[in-house]
Amino acid sequence: MLQRIQTVFLILASVCMLVATVTPLASFFYNGNPVVFEAMGMYQNGNLESSTWALFAIGAISSLLALATVFLYKTRMLQIRISVFNIFLMIGFYLYFGFLVFRINPEAGLQFQKIGVGIIMPVIAIILTYLAIRRIGADEVLVRSLNRLRK
Repeated sequence: MLQRIQTVFLILASVCMLVATVTPLASFFYNGNPVVFEAMGMYQNGNLESSTWALFAIGAISSLLALATVFLYKTRMLQIRISVFNIFLMIGFYLYFGFLVFRINPEAGLQFQKIGVGIIMPVIAIILTYLAIRRIGADEVLVRSLNRLRK
């Protein structure tokens, strides 16, 4: 289980999504005031402006799903299906982030100051999950070919 490279990929993807949920996603100016966007909410001058708990939930579920997939090593096809679903969750993380930024009011002169580490981590997690899917598929092909030889 832990000696497989796909396990390392899935654990790293889980860590990346965990980092995305606990670090700032972006900093920007909204109507001249600095705003820090995190997965739990948007903070203006240190005060919670609006809650974005759903973004945190998507990131946390994605992180837990990648970690849980590691322990399904005996059912490789289920591992692949759950990993594909997890990729769609990570894409949903970005779509919801874009929706929240657009909802702020696009006419208000929103100016990004800094992109945080948290916004880059889901891309890395998607790449790592894709690599894990490829390796799980290769293991499945190998097992099927060995089963064919045994008959």
